[in-house]
Amino acid sequence: MNRRDLLKYTGAAGALALLAPRLGTAGGVRHATGTPRRLLMVMCQGGWDTTFAIDPKEQGPKVDVPAGTLKRYGSLDIHTNNAAGGWPSVDTFFTKYAPITAVVRGISVASVSHNECVTRMSTGTRDESNADMGAIVANDLGNDLPLPYLILGDTAFTGPYAVSAGRVGATNQIIALLDPAQAYPTGSATPFRPTGAEEAILAKFANASVTRARATRGSSGYNKRRLDDYLSGIERGKKLRTVRDGFGARGRTLTLGSQVDLALGALEQDVSQAVMLNTRLQWDTHDNNDADQAMFHQTTYAGLTRLIDQLATRPGRAAGTKMIDDTVVVCFSEFARTPRRNIRGGKDHWPVTSALVMGAGIRGGRAYGATTADIQGQPIGFATGNPSATGKTLTSQHFVGGVLAACGVDAGQHLADPEVFAPYRA
Repeated sequence: MNRRDLLKYTGAAGALALLAPRLGTAGGVRHATGTPRRLLMVMCQGGWDTTFAIDPKEQGPKVDVPAGTLKRYGSLDIHTNNAAGGWPSVDTFFTKYAPITAVVRGISVASVSHNECVTRMSTGTRDESNADMGAIVANDLGNDLPLPYLILGDTAFTGPYAVSAGRVGATNQIIALLDPAQAYPTGSATPFRPTGAEEAILAKFANASVTRARATRGSSGYNKRRLDDYLSGIERGKKLRTVRDGFGARGRTLTLGSQVDLALGALEQDVSQAVMLNTRLQWDTHDNNDADQAMFHQTTYAGLTRLIDQLATRPGRAAGTKMIDDTVVVCFSEFARTPRRNIRGGKDHWPVTSALVMGAGIRGGRAYGATTADIQGQPIGFATGNPSATGKTLTSQHFVGGVLAACGVDAGQHLADPEVFAPYRA
């Protein structure tokens, strides 16, 4: 072990120390108002056709619907198709998990631009410099974890909390930081891995360095905080290594199944508080809408079933609980598809969408919010989630605020409109 190796070790610890809560814009400030919960987001980026499952309609002159049947799961009506070429995983999912799943219908995004609507459905605002749901939950509830916000998809908004986030994808830096072959290049096919004794020497060196620095210039104030961050960064790095293999190889994007495995590991081992996943499917079906949306719904709901299956079996943070008891899952898209098919058999962008909120503290088994026969948002009462002539339009800001509230975050500290839509909170 030479001096260069020591510098790499301490350099890596310093990089991880940048994730320390004291360095974020919010400085580890907590805005909790309820039971703190973890958050998993599954983004169906590109615009899903809500008539395929979660907002069923009857075929008519104003709307084209796919083949299939309406099925009720308690009080929840869902469009299904278990025939060959259909999407039977939708039926499988709701048969198992309708009681803990709330469908939120009629969310207005007031735009049909992909970028605009991804921003609005993720952050509840029109400004991409603001933080999304995951970044806020991570900052407010888990900023002392090794990697508070783990981003596995293509799109996320970290805003002022970028210091608490890390991205895994084709060019991610996490792999380079944790891969021994890149941390300690040897020029051979066999990467160098420090032994336990060598790790102890490195730790002793790091602690001795901190002790010297404390004695000379780091006994108080800013310098003391940075030294504390340095030591805690080493510990966070060790914890990150526990899920290292799940990050895959540099240059590789993770499938939804691989993302589910990594997300579950990161939450279960208290590496992260929030994770953003992406289905990585081409939901923007301007052509061949029915065949493509069928395949995408089948893949996505199979992934959701696997995700909730695992949350329901893995141990939770409190004794005698499961992860599903302290985790909220939200599945959403930036907008929906037009009611009618176009001349190419596709459907175009539509500024009203629906979403799923599942898991801990969710009063499921029914839909909240409503749309008309041609997928227009209806005014609703925010206390009940039912259509109301004296109600108001449900917007993406209200939706995001409701998810934050379900996670135990004070949404009013992050959004301009403090009113949230969360009648599904138990």
